Amino acid sequence: MVEVNHQYELLKKRLLIKFVVIVIGSLFISAMVYLLQYQIQKSNVTLLQDNTLLATHNTFSRELRKVVKLLVADEALKRHVSDAELERQIQTHFVNFGLAADSISQIRWLDSQGQERYRVNFKAGKAQVVAPSQLQNKGSRYYFTEGIAHSKGDVYITPIDLNVERGVVVAPYEPTLRASYRTTNDTFVLDGLIVVNFDLSKTLQQIKSLSTLQAQIQLVNGEGYWLLNPDSKKEWGFMLDKPQLTLSEDDHQLWRTITELPKTQQLITSHSRTTSFLKMNLGNNNDNALSNIIVLVKADNSVLREIFLWSFGIALACAVCLITIAGLYLKRSYRDQCQIIKATANLENEQQELVAANSKLQRYIKQQHQLQGELIEAQRLSSLGLMVAGVAHEMNTPLGGAAISVSNAQLINQQLKDKIDQGFTKQFLETSVERIADNLSLSKVNLDKAIAHVKSFKEMAHDRSNDQLVSFNIEKVTHDLLLGLKSRFKASKVTIETHIDVKQDITSRPGVISQIIESLIVNAISHAFNEHDTKQVQLAVYLESDNTLCIKVSDNGSGIDESLREQLFDPFFTTSRKHGHTGLGLYLVHQWVTSVLKGKISLVATNELPENIATQFKITLPISISTSANV
Repeated sequence: MVEVNHQYELLKKRLLIKFVVIVIGSLFISAMVYLLQYQIQKSNVTLLQDNTLLATHNTFSRELRKVVKLLVADEALKRHVSDAELERQIQTHFVNFGLAADSISQIRWLDSQGQERYRVNFKAGKAQVVAPSQLQNKGSRYYFTEGIAHSKGDVYITPIDLNVERGVVVAPYEPTLRASYRTTNDTFVLDGLIVVNFDLSKTLQQIKSLSTLQAQIQLVNGEGYWLLNPDSKKEWGFMLDKPQLTLSEDDHQLWRTITELPKTQQLITSHSRTTSFLKMNLGNNNDNALSNIIVLVKADNSVLREIFLWSFGIALACAVCLITIAGLYLKRSYRDQCQIIKATANLENEQQELVAANSKLQRYIKQQHQLQGELIEAQRLSSLGLMVAGVAHEMNTPLGGAAISVSNAQLINQQLKDKIDQGFTKQFLETSVERIADNLSLSKVNLDKAIAHVKSFKEMAHDRSNDQLVSFNIEKVTHDLLLGLKSRFKASKVTIETHIDVKQDITSRPGVISQIIESLIVNAISHAFNEHDTKQVQLAVYLESDNTLCIKVSDNGSGIDESLREQLFDPFFTTSRKHGHTGLGLYLVHQWVTSVLKGKISLVATNELPENIATQFKITLPISISTSANV
């Protein structure tokens, strides 16, 4: 009992250590799950931000230069005709072109001094040709001074700003991007600058509509002023004289990261866990910071909180599940181990009883083997007994005939004695002597038959009791066997047909071969036939090769079911146990053929049987067995 309690204490300590290790492992796995989930959620946000950046970039990546070049490619700008005709053609071309592109808000042609010579305004899908009296001089505007400085045929794109008319920012705000083309009088009718104003109101609104909590879009120019911000009050600080409304003031570290990039580099990069940006240059002059546009995509602060809570929740659920499963496993393990300890204690108490029971079982098994051997021997003796009965039945006929003949001879002899006193004739004497001789001759024939039966049985009994190897004639052994089974054939109404074609003697055990053939024939008589069958058994013995003897026992009975073929040679297997059969017949035949005679026995497959044959056993034996073979 003390030992059992000690085992319980050790078990509790081991399970406690396991539980602590499992808890630590579960927390570690949960931490890994948290990091993995956090990275996955963060990657999803980053991917969304990158896609938003690309969508914004695609919105800005219109082919502005191609639009302007297409505008100036018209021949109406290059013809030298009268002033009235020229003015009409140029205005018509500007009107048609501007109406075809809904993002154009204004097309102007300025001379080399900055004076507007032609101007068409576009609004709400309508064109307005500005009268000459309302044309202005834009010589002081930056887009003129920088555009006029460009070489012929080059398109200059200005930074984005608000549209200004007569020195005042137009309200509501009209975000404008200008593209200019330098014209010279050697090709065009006017030496100056064609300026196309693009209204970006719809474009910025479209970009703003792409914003989500995970990807809020901001546009910043090269000096850090916001062009687009979720808080509209921060926008256009450089146009409204509000220098404090810059990204540098709001997030100095982010602005520093952006400005440190090479001026010609346009790429997507991440500044922090929740911010991505794309740097683009719209103009030709890389030194002009205002030509740069930085697209910022930020995640709302609530997004990080949601990512943290989601990842932490999954990690916590994972930890709880792992610890719960481990706890249930350890609880079940503790219960099972307790049962094992208890069972082990009971097992030790019952060990002596088990040893005693095992010893008793071994004795029973040994007795069973002895009984099995005795049963096998009884089977052999029973077979020999049946043979004795058959031989005795066959001897009754010749012995009865001999007895009748002797009795008739005695009667005639007595009659002859009685006539001696009375007298008899010569003819009577001769007749009596002849009759006595005939009866004695018939008696001798019958006695010779009985002697032959006895001799055959004696030889067969000697062969079956002798396990030595001898040289014998297989036809003689078969003849003696069938003579002993003759009465069995008559009683069962079975005809036997033999085909024996072996002329030479063989060296083997004739008694065992006789026993095998008898067992197969008796098995066919007992199991193969129904009551009204035409019962026939065939025995064929021939040389299959120079060194192999083949014995086939066949019948035309009901055959053997396919499901029984695999068990046919198993010991004690029988389908007629209720009729007193032990199931040892074919088992003994198999043992004698394979172990004693060193041969093979098989049940021929149904599809290989000759016509009118239902079952056939085939035995192949060596015609000469080595004298060293053991029984």
